[in-house]
Amino acid sequence: MKLLVTGGAGFIGSAVVRLAMRRGHEVVNLDALTYAACLENVAEVSDNPRYAFEHADIRDRLALDRIFETHQPDAVMHLAAESHVDRSIDGPGDFIETNITGTYNMLEASRSYWTSRGRFSEFHFNRRSLRFTGRNGHVYRGHAL
Repeated sequence: MKLLVTGGAGFIGSAVVRLAMRRGHEVVNLDALTYAACLENVAEVSDNPRYAFEHADIRDRLALDRIFETHQPDAVMHLAAESHVDRSIDGPGDFIETNITGTYNMLEASRSYWTSRGRFSEFHFNRRSLRFTGRNGHVYRGHAL
């Protein structure tokens, strides 16, 4: 299975990337490399041929469409988010743009990608962080990659 993981250089995202790679999956790590990201978190998998890194922002819909078209993932784990409460007080606009607009862009890019391939029935949105539905209908949780 090829996974597209957003926020894959962050604390939780990098753990998901490393686990998915250990379990034999292909991983596309999409990260804007903001204050919470660190590529050293995924250094152990960075040379693996099953791993690809895309430096992109989920607020950039054209970049998302390009990434979907280029990598053709089977599933998405959307973990990118502005998450530090103190930063939300100082700059709430960044939180709105990333957490709301960025998530909307991810949903639309995902829906568009699967619809364009006649696979809309495979598009599922699960609101829990580490949970997704694979193309076989099986629900995966973070521990069951």
